[in-house]
Amino acid sequence: MRRDIPTESIDLVYLDPPFNSNRDYNLSYQESDGRSGRNRKAFSDTWRWNKTSEHTLTQIRESSPALYSLVKGLVKGLGHTPVAAYLVMMTPRLLEIHRILKNTGSLYLHCDPTSSHYLKILLDQIFSTTHFRNEIAWSYKGGGRSNQYFARKHDILLFYTKSDTWTFNYQDILVDRTNRTYFTDENGNRYWLKYGKRYYLKHEGKVPEDWWADIDPLHGPYKERLGYPTQKPLALLERIIRASSNERDIVLDPFCGCGTTLVAAEKLGRKWIGIDISADAIEITEKRLNETFPDIELKIR
Repeated sequence: MRRDIPTESIDLVYLDPPFNSNRDYNLSYQESDGRSGRNRKAFSDTWRWNKTSEHTLTQIRESSPALYSLVKGLVKGLGHTPVAAYLVMMTPRLLEIHRILKNTGSLYLHCDPTSSHYLKILLDQIFSTTHFRNEIAWSYKGGGRSNQYFARKHDILLFYTKSDTWTFNYQDILVDRTNRTYFTDENGNRYWLKYGKRYYLKHEGKVPEDWWADIDPLHGPYKERLGYPTQKPLALLERIIRASSNERDIVLDPFCGCGTTLVAAEKLGRKWIGIDISADAIEITEKRLNETFPDIELKIR
């Protein structure tokens, strides 16, 4: 980002970075006959405090003394633990995202409750508390239950804007109202009744709340599944991109994985940039884009 992306050039950033989950993730491959095949390690979401952490902390001090004080305090309180190493890794990347966002730009950081509270503290410092918009809980069902605690079945999306002016196309993300009977008046306008009073529909639907339970994760026999371990559903990215960008805007995903953000952006008429350190991720994304959009011209560096 620092080398190739100009300051204030991006309209929307979505990132789904490692979560500090302390586990390895594998790519799954299918055999030619459709059976489940071999696995190969995709990436490791395991962090250790080391010399790189110390060096990165020094870089943070040079970039932003105020942010350094905050991060240094977190490291002091947490000790040289995996979560401290993870937060130090994330900090300069979040600073770069703030730099490249346009003044009207938005950020969605996808994480889970493992470190979301610490990441929010960092974002409050970098973007300011006044530019925090939502903590969205994406809730879902699936396997993996425990008899020792409540089932952990939600991710967090931290939504920030760079300024007090931003894009939010609420009319493009309306969802159906439920458990409501509608009537039509003499002019053809729809309304519902509450305590005998008419309430007219301004739009066909409602803006989603800050908890999303209507988008399923890619478990089971979903055709979207590519075998990439942290793949997110297109519907999730389409909602974010519709809401917080316009056609021809530039969308960036700096941890693009298998390219879901890029496919959603292309489908919705946005420009896009994807970044990933994994050769497997780049290969899968390139193949996916070429198969989904045969006429697309990719520029890969």
